[in-house]
Amino acid sequence: MQEAVALHDFSHKPLVVLTAGSGSAAGWSEKQNAMAKLSTNAAHRVIDGATHGSMVADQTHALTTSRAIIDVVTSVAARPPMDR
Repeated sequence: MQEAVALHDFSHKPLVVLTAGSGSAAGWSEKQNAMAKLSTNAAHRVIDGATHGSMVADQTHALTTSRAIIDVVTSVAARPPMDR
């Protein structure tokens, strides 16, 4: 966690920040927005109805998580900007 706190700039590296739409602490979305701003090539996506656990365990939510991973890999390989 200390390493994550120490990050100040991702430059133009692709980044997708996923936020669970349920069960997040107050102010968490703003922190996630700030994390997405670390890169000029980033997207912040909220998964409606998802919890942190369901982002992996629920088939529909996990599909969204997998899509984010694929989007980052595609952006690295082909250099298109992330869809915001």
